[in-house]
Formats: sequence, structure tokens, C-alpha cells
Amino acid sequence: LEETARKSENERKRMHNTIQELRGNVRVFARIRPFLPNENDNNVPFVTPSGETTLQAVRGRQENSFQFDRVFAPSAGQEAVFDEVSEFVQSALDGYNVCLFSYGQTGSGK
Repeated sequence: LEETARKSENERKRMHNTIQELRGNVRVFARIRPFLPNENDNNVPFVTPSGETTLQAVRGRQENSFQFDRVFAPSAGQEAVFDEVSEFVQSALDGYNVCLFSYGQTGSGK
């Protein structure tokens, strides 16, 4: 019985890692934080999500569109972000090498 459980767990780990590799070993997420009360909307580039994988950045008359694996709107909470990265946590617990890198200014919700 223990041998069957061990084989099943090893198979689950292997399949989970295969799925992660198929989805891409490198994924880039963007999280848009809401404006803080002391920020002036006119001086900050206006960034909005335009779908689950695209965001629009507008400053003056210049408009840019950027593609990501996932875009989190300002209303998205920590739970939504964790749901997306929890697969990496599972891979780390399974013994695979994982690296999560968060970049942004202080208070941006990394």
C-alpha cells in the first residue's frame, strides 16, 4: 500500500512539473496598483488592464500596449495573485527549483 502511494505521488509530481513546463518555465505577470490618496492623476502615467493578458499605458497623447502572461487589475487582491503563483509553490514543495521575482516600488503590492 505504501509503495502504491509513493508511486502515485511521484507520478503526480512528474505530471505537475510537465504541465508547468508546457505552460512555460518563465512567466511574466503585471499587477497594477491603485492610485494612492496623495498621488496626482495628472503627473502619473495612466495604466489600465485591457483584458487578462494586456495592459494599456497612456501618457499625454502617447499610448502603449503591453502583453503579459497575466495582468492583475488594481482591484485584484493578494488571493488572486497567490492563486496564480501557487503552482510554483507546489513545484518548490515537490523539490523542483523555483524562482519568483517581484519588482516594484514600496507599497505596490509585491
